[in-house]
Amino acid sequence: MRSPSIRWTLLLRCGIGVGVLLCLFSTGAYLLVKRSFYQEVDGSISQTAALLANQVELENGTITYEWKEGIGTNLGLIEDGFFQFWDENSGTTTRSPGLHSEDLPRFCGNDGGPRVRTIILPNGHRARAVGLRIYPFVLPDEVNRMKARGHVIDPQSLPHILVVARDAEPVHHTLERLRWTLATGTLLALGLGFLVIDRVIRVTLRPINGLTLQMKDRAEHQLDSALEVPGELPAELAGLAGSFDVLLSRVAAIREREREFIRHAAHELRTPIAGLRATADLALSQPREAAAYAEHLAVCQKTSVELGELVNRLSALSRIGSVASSPSRDSVDFKEILADCLKPFLALAERRGLQVKLDFPSQPLIALGDATLARIIFNNLMDNAVSYASPDSEIRICGSDTGGQVEFQIANVADDLPENVERLFEPLFRKDPSRSNAGTHLGIGLTLSLEAATAMGAKLQALKTDDGWLKFIFSTPLSGRDDRSR
Repeated sequence: MRSPSIRWTLLLRCGIGVGVLLCLFSTGAYLLVKRSFYQEVDGSISQTAALLANQVELENGTITYEWKEGIGTNLGLIEDGFFQFWDENSGTTTRSPGLHSEDLPRFCGNDGGPRVRTIILPNGHRARAVGLRIYPFVLPDEVNRMKARGHVIDPQSLPHILVVARDAEPVHHTLERLRWTLATGTLLALGLGFLVIDRVIRVTLRPINGLTLQMKDRAEHQLDSALEVPGELPAELAGLAGSFDVLLSRVAAIREREREFIRHAAHELRTPIAGLRATADLALSQPREAAAYAEHLAVCQKTSVELGELVNRLSALSRIGSVASSPSRDSVDFKEILADCLKPFLALAERRGLQVKLDFPSQPLIALGDATLARIIFNNLMDNAVSYASPDSEIRICGSDTGGQVEFQIANVADDLPENVERLFEPLFRKDPSRSNAGTHLGIGLTLSLEAATAMGAKLQALKTDDGWLKFIFSTPLSGRDDRSR
């Protein structure tokens, strides 16, 4: 599935947002104008209704409509006036001249109050109309005459319904034109807005596109060169570009270490393989006695052991790297593990005249860790100390509980140490490549130990003292439970 484009995503979302805003604005403007028009029309017909309501009079016991007396001089009332009276008692009705014989809808509000609504006139036009209940008014003289006759009529007993309407077709035509105008303007504004937004987004994304091309065109030999970050790159992406630069530097460093490791490994393998081939060629160069062949076979066996040691340690280093994210974290007695690892090296130490001095507390040293990785660490540290310590010197091994962690120190006097002892942890590191007293030590052990310590959350560091002692310090967090009292 194709990933969505940032430009199209921004364009679509901004366009939708602008479209929604334009629609809301257009709708609001239309409703505001419509309300204004309707208020004007409704106010006009309400005023007309108020005037007509005062034109119904009770005189001489009958209802008279005074508006009829002035209708001849009021052309507007004849041509544009649409109103109708209904006598609710008799059911008779009186219409304006403009209605001819047609009727308006009969309605009024609750309890006879005014009610305004849209209606359809007899001619089919839309109109606004107001309906209300009215009562005829009575002059004081008419009241006195009714009293004199002994028959007083209550005007409230003669209710009428009055409906006044005004043709609103022009208003509706105006509103329809306004709707089309707003709709057309909204579409044109939206289209123009899309073009403007697209242009703005393109200009904004131009630095990002340039940065993308740099990453895409980055050759292998350019991994460690910094990216040319455009000055107009958004601040939100400047950190990303910097982090990518750091990542490229790390990748370049890793690749360089890989090439260095392969180069050193090839160099180390070349010597034993060449010796193995030379011994085999010498053995096969002429017929020999069985004892001579056995001697050459012993040399081949020794060389194959060296090769096997190198392969095993390289394999162990690879395995540790692959499981470094999920090592075992159990409570382990590191004192017991170190004691077990020390036993095989005591004979070699005695042959080299080395004295091994131990300084441990009486109780176990329990800490969190991985027993298998701990054995790898202690075996390599002991092997390094026994093999490289100055002859007839001593090796000091001590362990302690420092309160927050278990710490072990393995120290020995060594000659010709590098200025930076941390380089001892580099794969296949040898300060003097011509040294031959390393036996089967191929420069992998300390690298393997450091990887193992890191994998189980411990620390391993090397220190060099002024008096020529090399000290390796291994520390790991204490166990959560108190097992030291056993």
